[in-house]
Amino acid sequence: MAKVKTWVWVVIAICVIAVLSVVAMAAAGLWFAKTHIQVQSVTPVTATSEFERVRQQFATQKPLIELDARGRFLHANTDRPSSDTRPDTLWVLAFNPDDGRVVKVNIPFWMLRLKLRGSRINIGGRDLDMEDLKLTVEDLERYGPTLIIDQVGRDGERVLVWSQ
Repeated sequence: MAKVKTWVWVVIAICVIAVLSVVAMAAAGLWFAKTHIQVQSVTPVTATSEFERVRQQFATQKPLIELDARGRFLHANTDRPSSDTRPDTLWVLAFNPDDGRVVKVNIPFWMLRLKLRGSRINIGGRDLDMEDLKLTVEDLERYGPTLIIDQVGRDGERVLVWSQ
């Protein structure tokens, strides 16, 4: 029986480690999606009440970023005081009346710090870079828990983004 060279075993070990790493990353992605993304089929009335419940928490605040009905940047309300309370989660609540679904996503701030540069948000069918919104993680942390975006689209879709 022929002896297998050492380099062959090294190559096999590297391939096995690479495959296991890909499987582990896929499992981590699925776990994140399952624990941080909720999708529910709802009526427009139920969706409206959910949005209003969240909006009540910030009744006296203008959104930090104002967008028009097409999702284009209008104005940044950055003239607010700093907060001693640091948020730990960014929340996104989105409703699409065409399919009757509400999507609720929560993103930990540590993840935002890792991936904010180059991140894209889809609002009203239009992709926005975080740079388009003139927003950084440091800004969000400085303002504390706050309403970031409250946008209503032309066809009844709605997006709320806030930090807690």
